[in-house]
Amino acid sequence: MENIICHVADNEDPSNTKHESPESRLFDTLAASPDPSAAARTSEPINTILSLCRSKYGRHSRPCFANALFAYNAAGEWQLVESIDRLLLRALRPAPQTFPGTTQSSLPASIPRSDVSNAAELGEFFSPQASKVVYNGLEYVGKHPRDWNRLDADFAEVQNALNLPRPHPNLLPAPQYLVTASPTDDRVCGFLITYYPNGDLYQWSRKLSSQGRLSESILREWAVAIASAMQFLLECGEWHGDLKPDNIFVGEEGDLVLADRTRSFATIAFASPELLDDQIVTLNEVGQVQYQAREAKRNRQYLGLPAEWPLEAKEKSEVYAYGVLLLVLIRKMSLRDVYRKAEVAGSGYLDWSVRREEAAFFPTLAVIIELCVRLEPSDRPTFIAILCKLRSCNRKS
Repeated sequence: MENIICHVADNEDPSNTKHESPESRLFDTLAASPDPSAAARTSEPINTILSLCRSKYGRHSRPCFANALFAYNAAGEWQLVESIDRLLLRALRPAPQTFPGTTQSSLPASIPRSDVSNAAELGEFFSPQASKVVYNGLEYVGKHPRDWNRLDADFAEVQNALNLPRPHPNLLPAPQYLVTASPTDDRVCGFLITYYPNGDLYQWSRKLSSQGRLSESILREWAVAIASAMQFLLECGEWHGDLKPDNIFVGEEGDLVLADRTRSFATIAFASPELLDDQIVTLNEVGQVQYQAREAKRNRQYLGLPAEWPLEAKEKSEVYAYGVLLLVLIRKMSLRDVYRKAEVAGSGYLDWSVRREEAAFFPTLAVIIELCVRLEPSDRPTFIAILCKLRSCNRKS
């Protein structure tokens, strides 16, 4: 039950909304404890709660859509209660207020969450705020806010999709449905998007690699599809913000679809040096991008591309992530290892230099990657330049 969030309250009712944090204080206590004996004492209730989860849900079910699990201790006995987080419920709003500036006719149809059933399967993993669901006999991915203080960020994916003037074949479209709290409560608590059985690009690339089918021509096709989607976003004055293999879905015909475009969060391993360094980015008098170091680092709650950056600067940062993404694919790297190395490096960035053997096996991509991951933003190409290079090579081959 690794994707269930437990809100833990010692000797208090689960309906109490005075949580210090919507995250599990129990797990935070265990992770932060420097005292092994204290950690051992804390692990006992963890194991008890996990046992209750397994007993309640088994291996093939999970809580109802948008519900959380509350664990509380009553008279020395741990109990588990499933319900929607009351702090979250209080923060929810009807669709017109959730997605301002959007006409009613352009909003997806609304359905109550009671009509959505979970379709948990052994071996599939989704994040805490996403799950495989069934509605009207069809499979979707259901997504809902993780907690009340991330409400706008988690719904930004929908707002950003609705803002696009037209669809693009390599971008996830607006959701098929908005999900409301109940048949009589029109507050939006989540949404349903297309379910892609082939999974994400990381999973798909590893499958093809294990079958000996991951060639440079396939990788070039993927590179074109991703760059095409990114260029379309730029032409619309938009950006992605968190480009990485596990944010790209693979369709039935092997087509790629960029997803999770909240623009709110970035992943350390794929973040550009200027983003990690939290540089001040502006335009000078002649419209050129200027980068300036801060006198003191800000305490950022989340890492993400600043909305105030000029679009040209956002593009160069996205190009860096694009280069890292391609390098991870051709090296067949474990994302877990990539993320672990990035966390160890902290605010420092990893060396993504192209190796000699990579240049030999993937000559076209190696040249593009080497340009994309340059530390100086002005030395990186634009997505238009990348597309020209890739399409030229595809025509020759």
